[in-house]
Amino acid sequence: MQPVRNRVLCVDEHEDSRSMMKVLLEMWNYEVVLAGAADDGLYLARSEPFDLYLLDAHLPDGSAFELCEQICGIPDHAPVVFISTAPYETDKRRGSQAGAIAYLTKPLDFDVLEITLARLITQTSGGDLENTGARPI
Repeated sequence: MQPVRNRVLCVDEHEDSRSMMKVLLEMWNYEVVLAGAADDGLYLARSEPFDLYLLDAHLPDGSAFELCEQICGIPDHAPVVFISTAPYETDKRRGSQAGAIAYLTKPLDFDVLEITLARLITQTSGGDLENTGARPI
């Protein structure tokens, strides 16, 4: 019997970025579900269980910060991590205020991403999640 894989919802408007993230996370043994817009991401977050959410900070149909707030309003939600090309402190602050645990900037350091995801999922499953992760906002 195969071990249960942690589920990650990746919401990114760019198909190439979503596809790359799916390949990378599956190599790390995550089950990955993709969405290209905020409304699709929210629908999936409300209808399926996930262990972690990866959100691009810029989505075509709405604010990713609003999506984060909506996800964080779901009882027992998983941690939210932003991935963005915008390294600005104001965006990091908005992400934190929306409920995100970490804010990583592109180009991604894949080692940092892998460590961040593993730590957040481990902390969540252990019930020890705070608003400080491997790479806090």
